[in-house]
Order: sequence, then C-alpha cells, then structure tokens
Amino acid sequence: MSEKRGIVIIGGGAGGIITANILAEKGKDVTLISDSNIHPFQPGYLFIAFKGHEPSKYIRTVEELLDPRVKFIQDKVTEVDLKERSIKTEKGKSISYEKVVVATGASLNYDLIPGHRENYEKMGDYYSTPEAAVKVWNNIKDMKKGKLVIGVPDLVIKCPPAPHKGTFLSAGYFKEKRADVRVELLYPAPHVYGEKEVSKAIEEKMKEFGNIDYRTSFLIDSIDNEKKVVRSATGEEVSFDALIMIPMHKGTNIKFNPPEVLDDDRYVKVHKNYLNIEGYDDAFAVGDCTNLPTSKSGVTAHLGAFAIAKRILGEESYFTGRTNCPCITDDEGLFVISDYDHHAVPVRFTRFKRLLEDVFIVMYWASLRYPLKYESIFDTYFKATEPSVLGERGW
Repeated sequence: MSEKRGIVIIGGGAGGIITANILAEKGKDVTLISDSNIHPFQPGYLFIAFKGHEPSKYIRTVEELLDPRVKFIQDKVTEVDLKERSIKTEKGKSISYEKVVVATGASLNYDLIPGHRENYEKMGDYYSTPEAAVKVWNNIKDMKKGKLVIGVPDLVIKCPPAPHKGTFLSAGYFKEKRADVRVELLYPAPHVYGEKEVSKAIEEKMKEFGNIDYRTSFLIDSIDNEKKVVRSATGEEVSFDALIMIPMHKGTNIKFNPPEVLDDDRYVKVHKNYLNIEGYDDAFAVGDCTNLPTSKSGVTAHLGAFAIAKRILGEESYFTGRTNCPCITDDEGLFVISDYDHHAVPVRFTRFKRLLEDVFIVMYWASLRYPLKYESIFDTYFKATEPSVLGERGW
C-alpha cells in the first residue's frame, strides 16, 4: 500500500537539505529520502587528499542537518513515476507525493576509460568519498621526486576549478617539503580552464609556482597502469609516477517515467529558470543531477534550492544560473563568477578571496541547517558580486 506524503525530496546533499529545511520552517509537510545518512562537505576532500586532514572534520549526518520537522527515510529511490506522482524504493516502499524535488547529485563512472578503475582502486581521488581522498594522501605524502599527474577527462564535472585546486595544493605541498616533484595537469579544453578570462589568471599563477606543468586539448583515451602512461585520443603519451584521475560524470541512476525527462547522459531536463522538470509543474530538480547550462557546484545547488522552495511556497522566484566557484592556492584565491547572461568576469587571485573561502567553509554546516537565517548574508554577497555589477573590471 502506498504511503501518502506531502513534499518529497530525493537526496541528502546541499540542495536537498536546504530545500527541505526552508519548507519545513514554513510549515510544509516534508519528507527527505536518502540512501545514506552521511553528508560530506565535498570540497573538504581536497584538504584530506593534500593536507592530511582527518575526514571526520568534513562529515555530518543528514539527520543532524535537518530540521526536526522533516521526516527522514534512509532508503534508495529506484523509480519515480511523474505521471502517477509515485516513488518506489529499494526496500519495497511505495510513496505517493504532492510535489517532488530530485536532488540526487551526479553519479561517477570509473569504467568508461580503460584503466581508470584500476588506477582509482590504488590511488583514490578527491571526488568520490573521504576514504578515496585518504588514499590520495597516503600515496603522495612521502613522494620525494617524480611527477604527479592530475587528469581531467571531461568538462562536465562537479566544481570545475577542483582539478586546478588539486594542482595548486599538491604543488604547494611538494614545495613546502622541498620535494623534487612536478605536478602536471591534463586538461581537455584549448585553455587551461573552460572560460578564457579565468584561464589567464590560472595560467599566470601556475607559472609562478615553478613546479607546475599543464597540457591543453588533451583528450584522455586510456591509462596503462603497468607502464604508468596516460594516452590521449591522438596517441600522445604522458608518463606519471602517481596519477589522480577526475572521474567521468553522468546523471541520476533512478528510473523515471516518462524516460524522456532524462537526456542522453541521464541528467534531468529542467526549465533553466524555474527548475521544474520539463512538462511537470509539481516536480523539480536541483543541483548536479540537472541538465542546466551552468556549473555543477555547491552554489548553484544552494541558489537553486532557494528558488524551488520559494516557488513551492507560491512566491515569485527564478534561478539565474549564477556561479561562484572558488579556485584556491594555500594563501590566495579567486571566484569564477558568471550567470546565464554573462560569461565569467575577469578574475584575480588575492589573499582576501582565500580568506573569504575559509569563511564560507566555516559557515557551511550552519547555512544548511538554518538557511533562512543566513539568507540575508548570502543575498548581500551575491548582489554585490553579480556579473552585471562587476562587469569588465572583474574582481
């Protein structure tokens, strides 16, 4: 027999938790379903991988981040029938809803590139789990010489500057240790970052380090772990002593009816401003699981969650495609800022922006648990740094 619920949110990431907490505080009947009770602060994986931080610093339970009025179900959603407004789970539950919000995040695939899974099992990465990030640290912390390669197989990834952050933080670690290790970034775009204006600042900073190399337009085709070589689609080979591969990303693994609401990569098709699933006014999707033409990042999930919650509450609200992706070194940072109507503004590394990133990290857990209390703080920041305000002078 089907359980009747009000608003059902699928996924315990930032987008799902923020949406749930806003709606619960406004008196709505909210149920959140997640296959895990663990919520990691994923940008923290960088500090586990390249600083040796304890994983527990970046982990909370979903339940402790949820408003007590949110009903939490730990189960895996297997099917969503948008026509019948029904959900099926791995444990055999059948749930009917009034409105649904899909916030499952992207899925990671280690089998599309030959040799990737073997490399991942040995080396780990800083994209998937805290345990995988610990593997990276254990593999690089005692390197005294050689070359660490960070490979990016595709541009559609969570936190687009994360490969560059890993490059800077690992290179900084080796410099501090006085280790004779060079770090090389393999990147698929013609520039070292997808946006040309941002690429200029990153290239200049990489040259300052002295132990960073990069190759652009490098389309990774395969990995030979025995010979320790990465091969491109054109046959170019890059040798490595240690290799960290960014995984290929795909959309949700949930079965949808109708299946046409998913694109070829299984991302949920949504209206780019209203975030409702195409063809449905009672179903929404937020964050990395969507086909939105903007970056997959925590900020887009955060702003999307507010837009969806307000629309469910009957308020006028829309998502602008705003990004605010940080790229950091040990002591400087910049933010990649754009929206649907503006390409990324010109950017510069500064110490202030690195400090600002630390402030955002400190605020993270509380901003999930009490999103409405932090709304004015974030609104002030986002309005002051709108691409239309920054313009060609950048930031």
